[in-house]
Amino acid sequence: MLRPRKKLTRKEIKEDALVTAYVRVQKFIQKFGKQLNIGGFIVLAVIVIGIFMIRSKRSAELTAMARLSMAEQFYFASDHSRATSELTEIVNTYSGTRAAGTAAFFLANTYFATSDYENAEKYYQTYIDDYSHNRMFTASCFAGIAACRESVEQIPEAAHFYENAAQNYPDSFKAPFYLKEAGRCYVLAEEFEKGKEIYKMIIDRYPDSSIKQEAEFLFESL
Repeated sequence: MLRPRKKLTRKEIKEDALVTAYVRVQKFIQKFGKQLNIGGFIVLAVIVIGIFMIRSKRSAELTAMARLSMAEQFYFASDHSRATSELTEIVNTYSGTRAAGTAAFFLANTYFATSDYENAEKYYQTYIDDYSHNRMFTASCFAGIAACRESVEQIPEAAHFYENAAQNYPDSFKAPFYLKEAGRCYVLAEEFEKGKEIYKMIIDRYPDSSIKQEAEFLFESL
């Protein structure tokens, strides 16, 4: 005759579950222990590499900043030849650092000062695409490209980039001036409605600007 099965207490059920789990974990470790060790080494290696990369980037940034401070002396002294050489070296050697971004901006300005509009636009665009950590510099780069395009008589494109300069930093004191340049170029390109729209933008958005009255006059004259 079969005896009735004893009902397990809550404690016994809990202990039995723990034993079962323990046995399963032991089996898993025995089966995949080697892979787990390898995985541990991989995780450790990733952490070490990450720390090394952070330290390496910090070191590169400091070195690039030191190089930039030297290059700035040539830049502000308008020694275009040496400024171009030093700034190009920083951009190429320390790509990705903030110092390299600033160097790219200064390099673009240097090329523009020597009427090398192709290279000037190239480095203005480099700053916009790869850096843009400084909103004022970013807006200036759009304005720089606009000036390059205007210098080679691409007037509609110049107007577009001047407008972009204002839109990228609308709170800047330069924004209404960028818009005025955009309006001027649109008018030169005989896009009169667009020019009128830009002048109205200055009047509405920058009522305290020193060029508001000029914008009102230009708006009424179109």
